[in-house]
Amino acid sequence: MNPTAAPSFSDPATGGRLVGADARTLPLVRASLAVDAGGGLARTVLEQRFRNPHAEPLAVTYSLPLPADAAVSGFAFRIGERRIVGEVDRRGAARERYERALVDGQTAALLEQERSSLFTQQLGNVPPGQEVVAEITIDQRLAWLDEGAWEWRFPTTVAPRYLGASGRVPDAARIAQDVADAPMPVRLSFDVRVRDGLDGRAPESPSHALRAEGDRARPADPEGVPLDRDVVVRWRAAKAAVGVRVETALGPKQEMVALLTVVPPARAATGERVARDLVLLLDVSGSMAGEPLMQARRVASALVATLDERDSLEMIAFASAPTRWQKGSVRATPEARRDAARWLGALVAQGGTEMRHAIEEALAPRRDDGQRQVVLVTDGQIGFESEIVATILARLPKQSRVHVVGVGSAPNRTLTAHAPRAGRGIEVLVGLGEAAERAAARIVARTDAPIVVELELSGDALVDHAPRRLPDLFAGAPALIGMRARAGELVVRGRTASGPWEQRVRLVTPAEKGRVAVGSFYARERVEDLETDLAAGGEPRAVERGIEQLGLDFGLATRMTSWVAVSEHRTVDPGAPLRRERMPHELPFGASVEGLGLRACAVMPASAGQATMAARAPQAFAPMPAGMASPPPPPRSMAPRVMRPPAEAMRRVGGFLGGRGGAAGRRLQGRVVLRDAGVLVVEVGAQEAMTWAPPVEVEITWDDGTTTRVGVIAGRSTRAGAVPAGAGVRLALDVADARAMASVAFDAGGERWIVVC
Repeated sequence: MNPTAAPSFSDPATGGRLVGADARTLPLVRASLAVDAGGGLARTVLEQRFRNPHAEPLAVTYSLPLPADAAVSGFAFRIGERRIVGEVDRRGAARERYERALVDGQTAALLEQERSSLFTQQLGNVPPGQEVVAEITIDQRLAWLDEGAWEWRFPTTVAPRYLGASGRVPDAARIAQDVADAPMPVRLSFDVRVRDGLDGRAPESPSHALRAEGDRARPADPEGVPLDRDVVVRWRAAKAAVGVRVETALGPKQEMVALLTVVPPARAATGERVARDLVLLLDVSGSMAGEPLMQARRVASALVATLDERDSLEMIAFASAPTRWQKGSVRATPEARRDAARWLGALVAQGGTEMRHAIEEALAPRRDDGQRQVVLVTDGQIGFESEIVATILARLPKQSRVHVVGVGSAPNRTLTAHAPRAGRGIEVLVGLGEAAERAAARIVARTDAPIVVELELSGDALVDHAPRRLPDLFAGAPALIGMRARAGELVVRGRTASGPWEQRVRLVTPAEKGRVAVGSFYARERVEDLETDLAAGGEPRAVERGIEQLGLDFGLATRMTSWVAVSEHRTVDPGAPLRRERMPHELPFGASVEGLGLRACAVMPASAGQATMAARAPQAFAPMPAGMASPPPPPRSMAPRVMRPPAEAMRRVGGFLGGRGGAAGRRLQGRVVLRDAGVLVVEVGAQEAMTWAPPVEVEITWDDGTTTRVGVIAGRSTRAGAVPAGAGVRLALDVADARAMASVAFDAGGERWIVVC
């Protein structure tokens, strides 16, 4: 295939593109996880080693999957013997600092949140032939399993997410993914240390073969594991004592923060069980094709098998549109259960993931207003997660619950974790090959009556708590609650079947700072409360100000704050061409290329000089593609500023653009990377090797037809010389004119495209 040919995209709604991985050296060469887990929390340090095999400085973009309920509380990188520690800044300011560092020849790193489980990591100005190691510190909560075990889970790959119609997902280009067409050589090692008292059994894993020694767990293969599925480690802990336990620490302003663990009493054996009104929602979209759908069928069948004639059943399958098993809810007789099994066995995965209509049907008002247990079984691969959360918040009946079973090797936990939070249910994750009955049993346990309801906190020690809406307590399941507190008494009250339940504990100001993870847990839960407020119709500016302040105070990456790290000294020649590459992701284990909608797309080599933009709607706003290749023109609705070289410079500019026989009619796109003190810095990519000589000036034509001639600042632009295919050049434009500066608008991601003619 012609390496300079325009890329062929798959259906824009798929949110991804298949790219070749065999024909190039990938910049990510190794990754490792160091985990310290105990007491319901884990601190995980992720290290990624990036190597620049090129003769030019390299900028790497990597879509980084992280646990949906985790707090990114540390960021740094190492280059040679130097370790550069990052800091949290407002999102726009962090991006400006990153881009300014690249223009000035400094190595820099940036980490931005796109979704709670998806971040964009950028490493810029990796020197030729050298390595940079990125360090990310994550504080995450552990999941409690009903069989008496804690579970630590970490994602390693990102699947394309269904985006729906053009414009439905405003940041579609930022979450669209490149997927490698073949297994990649990158391997991940991990070392999990468990600090909980074990019940005599070593940690185990449903995802990977382990080498477990005492309280440590590592992969059985010393070379590590591929980046194609979640890493899951479980351990049975000694039984927790009934009651409350509080761990305190000092927060960023020396105020007390606390982690409250509540363990409810056991249930008295009565032999009675609550009749269930079960509504099953099954995702049968294309991404579920193959083993994921088979696993979803097993989970659904296991749930149906738990019903009897006291219960009712309703089933809705959805892809591009919902399809019902029966017109409404039916009594779960033996005959009905057999018919349900036949219907489940006939389901086929294909089409888009139009989830909202199915949820609306499941939560539609009923005359009896009885308690419904809605169970959504899905891989969660959509890009409009907030739309689903908002629907649940708006339509959930008072006595009903929404639970989510996430299936597959890499479920989208931005959906599978947040939808049940809105629906007052639970999240259950079941990997490919795991026993479906385990997932069904966890759901059934939550459809029974809780041990403690109407939980509330009070006392002079309490300042506030997160989550704001406290959960019901179930037998054997510890609940973790974050707090801001002061010295004094904390009262925990609730109601059981036999009457009021109360626990009291006294808090004292800690003598030492304590675990940073305690404050991170509180802040992350507060951020999720605010995101829920926004989904429920809260005032956007007020909510986003609150999220931003939490990020700045507690040093967390959020939608409004980012981590940025910049080397103190210059590490590369700022006048040299810059090469940009985007790391593709491994196809999730068990997923189907055809089901993800990627096979129809031509496989484009993602080598240097290639556009590696993810598939997107024609109107979407594309990021600068890897390899600096020129992307398609932006939509007219963006009203781009068209830059035209003055007539006397046409030949010279035509040569720089690689034109033949003059530059008239030739267009390339440039990305505005920096707007700084009267200077606009624009990057332009080259698909072919060329001889570059920067123009003296260019002319900008505004939307109203007026023009402004501006000079090129040679000292901040790429110097004249040979530019290899796949590298890019910079033009620094002198736009001291206030109008020129004000007219270049940036979107939420800090991107702005212009057309250079």
